[in-house]
Amino acid sequence: MRTGSTFIGFSLGLAVLSGSSCLTPAEAQEGTTLLQRLVVEGEGDEPAKGPDTGVVAKRSATTLKTATPLIETPQAVNVVTRDQMEAQGARSVSDALRYTPGVLYEPNGHDIRYDWLYIRGFNALGTMWLDGLMLPGDPVGYALPSINPYALERVEVIKGPASVLYGRALPGGLVNQVSKRPQADTQREISLQTTAFGGVQGAVDVTGKLTEDGQFLARFVGLAKNLGTQIDHERDRQIMLAPSITWAPSDDTSLTVYGYYQKDDPIFSPRFYPARGTLLPNPFGQIPRDVFLGDPTWGSFTRDFYALGYEFDHRFNETWTVRQNLRYAASDQHMDLALVNPAFAYPFPGTPTGSSLNRVTAVSDDQLSSFAVDTQVEANFDTGAFQHTGLFGIDYNATRSERAFGNYGVGVAPIDYLDPDYGFGFPTAPVTTSIRQNSRQLGFYAQDQIRYDRWIGTFGLRYDISEIDSLNRISGAATTNNDTALTGRAGLTYLFDNGIAPYVSYSTSFLPTLGADRFGRPFEAQKARQFEVGVKYEPTGARGLISVSYFDLQIENALTPDPDVANASVQTGEQRVRGIEIEGKYEVTPSLDIIAAYAYSDSEVTRSNNPVELGREMLRLPQHQGALWVNYRPHYIPGLSLSAGVRATSSYQSDAAYNPLLRIPARTLVDIGAELDFGVLNEELEGSTLRVNVTNLFDETYVTHCLNLTGGSCNYGAGRTITANLTYRW
Repeated sequence: MRTGSTFIGFSLGLAVLSGSSCLTPAEAQEGTTLLQRLVVEGEGDEPAKGPDTGVVAKRSATTLKTATPLIETPQAVNVVTRDQMEAQGARSVSDALRYTPGVLYEPNGHDIRYDWLYIRGFNALGTMWLDGLMLPGDPVGYALPSINPYALERVEVIKGPASVLYGRALPGGLVNQVSKRPQADTQREISLQTTAFGGVQGAVDVTGKLTEDGQFLARFVGLAKNLGTQIDHERDRQIMLAPSITWAPSDDTSLTVYGYYQKDDPIFSPRFYPARGTLLPNPFGQIPRDVFLGDPTWGSFTRDFYALGYEFDHRFNETWTVRQNLRYAASDQHMDLALVNPAFAYPFPGTPTGSSLNRVTAVSDDQLSSFAVDTQVEANFDTGAFQHTGLFGIDYNATRSERAFGNYGVGVAPIDYLDPDYGFGFPTAPVTTSIRQNSRQLGFYAQDQIRYDRWIGTFGLRYDISEIDSLNRISGAATTNNDTALTGRAGLTYLFDNGIAPYVSYSTSFLPTLGADRFGRPFEAQKARQFEVGVKYEPTGARGLISVSYFDLQIENALTPDPDVANASVQTGEQRVRGIEIEGKYEVTPSLDIIAAYAYSDSEVTRSNNPVELGREMLRLPQHQGALWVNYRPHYIPGLSLSAGVRATSSYQSDAAYNPLLRIPARTLVDIGAELDFGVLNEELEGSTLRVNVTNLFDETYVTHCLNLTGGSCNYGAGRTITANLTYRW
């Protein structure tokens, strides 16, 4: 059986690159062709992009851009299924990855606007993928889109360098979000959600055939919410619409056209807490986690994100398949807020009451847009005793980023965090920073998965041409960074009869570095290489996947201070991360699911002109992370599901000066949940379920980062959150 993959010929790709189309990338992984040669016996119908049944995913179309079983993939890959997201009550993509090894969630504290994630010590903000294509991103801007997880089928994390198929990418890994797509089986769902903070969320998900012959399928996913948060007066408000239509005139051809629109309009309190009063004691009293430090009666934060694209797939014969994914996406953001300013926050004696914080106003007008297309050709053929799955592709990505920002402190009233007062008028901040960037990347890649008896070799090579133009619209200074990069991957896996599969791999990546040295020479791209060895186990006769991996990741061309000129940088810095990651997802019995994860990371800044960081650990990379989650469905209470989980993180540093006072303490958090299927109790209520989740059960107060001691930016993590979700499916 075949679940189409999305490829289209090089001629179509070149036509798009010449500018004849104005749509954009959709996903280098939608319908993928299940390669019978690379299929574990009995798993031929396992989906590569969902929908999955349960918490265990067996395949992915992300890592190798072919529908390859995870056990045959020579690299650490983590997949969070739709069922896992629902069972754990994930309300964001960051939430969905709380039980994933090597991923630091909430590295910037609790934030309803963005998915802050660090993977093996590298910030993934602004470098996220959706359906195999990079989302528009600018890590220092405010227009970054954050996809609502209700629109997703799964979230996947490729660990380590992934440039061989995706071009410029973070050394630590890549997050790909897989969207819900039309299904042939009719499914309808409506849900209502509320939280202990108040408010309501409504959602709908409907899919099925538009015509009796099944040539046309459709899906509509929609959501609207107005929810309270752990901060008084704050509201999490959003509208999301995601329609899609699939035309499949035959088993060999499919075309999916889709759109996505999301409007975020929160009443938002910026999280810029000082260290004293949060991480450190303040003699005048700690800053309450629920205090609104801005002014709920003044200012706004709005963001509109939309995307339009298609996914095309055609199989000519048993050998050749073409796929193409194309998407145009854009985001527009405006912010006008009053906030505590990290540089001028003084919870010390000498201020009006000792518990006052100085504030400023901030303005931001940012725009992001991207056009991306990925064209692939897949070939399945034999050469003697060797079975091949060849992949050839060309992709193009063009992104435009415009950002304008400013702070203003004259005439802005301070706030007493122990007795806040609101309703003031504030001056609008002038724009002091205005930047425009245009980036273009063209990549050519080839990959061959070769099977000989029980051996599987995976070999890939890619060549990229990258250009980034930056313009300071205030000073007029312009910089162009041109890079070419040759990256690759080689891996070898052996499949034992008992479900054990040891593997070894080597991969490289590149990431453009903006700016220039003191001579005006543009910086070269940062480069990374990783050696990985591991073993995966897929139990026979049961549903589960356990993986253990050891990796050695080296980063070169990192920026470090110029020893001869102040405020300049050179590219002689180097960093290293070595570690072990363990993940197990096991449906032990029909009544019991277990997810376990552990990551050990040994990191070091091995070369730097900054003596403070030389030889020290990398920032925001805990040495130890662990998680355990259990879901139990007692047979003596039909329809009931009970779950509990624990997440633990060792201490880590987030201050670039490595001040020991600002080291983030270790923390352990507990989550619980329960779900009741009313249909088991009463046939007339079939399809109705109630799910309740409690995260951070014991309401631990913790700080996730602190950037400096003298007033700097610190932030609290999420406190206890109770959600109740009533769903009806038919």
